[in-house]
Amino acid sequence: MKILFELELQKNKIRTYVAASLAIAFTMLGFLYLFAYAPMLEPNDKDMAIFSGYHNLIPLFGVLNMAVFCVLSAVMYSKFIIEDYTGKRIILLFSYPVSRKKILLSKLGIVCLFTVISMTVSNIAIFLIFGLTEQFIHLVNESFTLFILAQAIEITLIMSFIAASIGIISAGIGFIKKSVPPTIVSAVLIASLLCNIVVNATANKAVMYLFAIVILSIAFIVSILLMKQVNRMEVE
Repeated sequence: MKILFELELQKNKIRTYVAASLAIAFTMLGFLYLFAYAPMLEPNDKDMAIFSGYHNLIPLFGVLNMAVFCVLSAVMYSKFIIEDYTGKRIILLFSYPVSRKKILLSKLGIVCLFTVISMTVSNIAIFLIFGLTEQFIHLVNESFTLFILAQAIEITLIMSFIAASIGIISAGIGFIKKSVPPTIVSAVLIASLLCNIVVNATANKAVMYLFAIVILSIAFIVSILLMKQVNRMEVE
């Protein structure tokens, strides 16, 4: 599997996605400052209360970042899986003296790990930078403590696994259509539909973990179906 991982990384130029993750991190840092500053624009506006305090900022930011990394994950799956299993590339892919399941698992594993790691590292760096600047700027009417950082990390980890799972689900949809656009569009639609649910779920940890388990289970089932589909393609 290690060799397959290395071959996939060389073939698909992972640096492109690292650069994309860095661009996302800088953009999302700007959004975090914007969210924190929003209540100051209209202090008497009750609607702005959703941006006030870390208990609101962290879940809101986490969900937005989750949606963005869902799309990045779908783009990667389009390159790693959809393009490889369509057209003439599939002939070359099936000529490898390696189990077809292992090849697919290596592709799923790389994208899944990249999504989780890049989103987690990105968010931790963002909150650390924001926390440090809060010592001087004071956009939020609360002190940035280690407890708040721990909360941010916990929500980030859950959101990163949800993002990776939605990416797998969208890859399954794209695989059925054998097309890149449905993969990316489905990721956008699923993330959009789940955003409100996820934000509300973060208010209750038990519900949040249960929701994450449900999404992970669906992604696991989709992965199994993808492997079966690949085997059928091999027989054909």
